[in-house]
Amino acid sequence: MKKYAILFALAMISHLNAKDVHEPKNHPKEWSQPYKPFRIAGNLYYVGTYDLASYLIVTDKGNILINTGLADSLPIIKNNIKKLGFKYNDIKILLLNQAHYDHLGAMADVKKETGAKLYVDAADAEVLKSGGKSDYEMGKYGISFKPVNPDYFKR
Repeated sequence: MKKYAILFALAMISHLNAKDVHEPKNHPKEWSQPYKPFRIAGNLYYVGTYDLASYLIVTDKGNILINTGLADSLPIIKNNIKKLGFKYNDIKILLLNQAHYDHLGAMADVKKETGAKLYVDAADAEVLKSGGKSDYEMGKYGISFKPVNPDYFKR
């Protein structure tokens, strides 16, 4: 019985965390529209949606993913990586170019699923940890994403 109580509590915490995420629903439809992945040059590939860029850098020591778009972009990114012949779980480093929901909406899930290390600028670290609530602009409108703890950040 104790095991079921613990499982129930974990499920409730997970549910509450999901409810705290307030990604706007009135974004352009192209932000969630699939787009055919392609090689840009050398070992750099486009794996994002039609209008939100995500890039995969392929290396012998593991791959680097830059940006994850919206939270609902995750299946598109996974599928695009697979279509290019690479493995999603080969992602070892995560990067972003802006700590907003439309650049890292799926970052917490990618980090959890792949075990990749997230490198960020020190100015973005607290925004990531708060799920966007501490963002100087978007935080005041209640726009947020799943909190994610960076592994490394530059001061």
